[in-house]
Amino acid sequence: MTKPELDYRSKALAIARGLYPHQVEGVAFLMGRRRAILADDMGLGKTRQAIVAVTHEATQGPYLVVCPASVKRNWGREIGFVCPYPDICIVGPGDMPDSEWKGWVIINYDLLKRHKEALTLFPWQAIIFDEAHYLKNHTSQRSRLGRSLVEECPGNPLVYCLTGTPMMNRPRDLFVLLQVVGHSMGRSFITYAKRYCDAFQNEYGWVTDGASNLKELALELQGVLLRRAKEDVLELPPKLRTWLDVDVPPNTAQKETEEALAILLQGQRRER
Repeated sequence: MTKPELDYRSKALAIARGLYPHQVEGVAFLMGRRRAILADDMGLGKTRQAIVAVTHEATQGPYLVVCPASVKRNWGREIGFVCPYPDICIVGPGDMPDSEWKGWVIINYDLLKRHKEALTLFPWQAIIFDEAHYLKNHTSQRSRLGRSLVEECPGNPLVYCLTGTPMMNRPRDLFVLLQVVGHSMGRSFITYAKRYCDAFQNEYGWVTDGASNLKELALELQGVLLRRAKEDVLELPPKLRTWLDVDVPPNTAQKETEEALAILLQGQRRER
């Protein structure tokens, strides 16, 4: 471990209230890099690690979290555990773009297009992409919005990509994340694909869903990506069950209720 790494580990230990040892290491990893990918297995606490690192490296805010709609409220709850009296704005489908956002702003991927202009003009001190594999298709509108959000942001924000989805067996899915965090391997998709995706051309174009030179890729990623599997973490607590609040559109809830009622009535008829 180098001296800078030891320094960041010491800082992480100093702020490690309630963190497990592997989370302390994760916080130190993030604090030592302005842009990074945290790819721990699900259940190892990526959300908490990112919040702790961000609030100690960019103390003033504002901070932007981009995540699936289903975990927006969970992010709000986790921020409340780490930060005393935080300002939190959870952006909903009916909300208008706001030029006076402050504190923590949490928005889901599906709303990026609507709020793009306001988001790209805002001086974010940190941008977190949760479930960052949502960006994996490098030609999709979603990935273009994610990249432009980082590229057009005034200043030099911290950028952390969080994903629990293993991507090493399909290196193509890592490319956009490397672009987002500014890694040199994210400059040219074809160059990257030829080297790490076993890419070749057929009559329809480039085929890039393979894998090649994975040991070399793993070495290249060491400075920007940290991944721990559950079996590698010895200090895990017993299973913790958490309730997640999920916003369900009224028409969806009504449809599911009607379907459940129809099944129930059908069963009652059979019993007669």
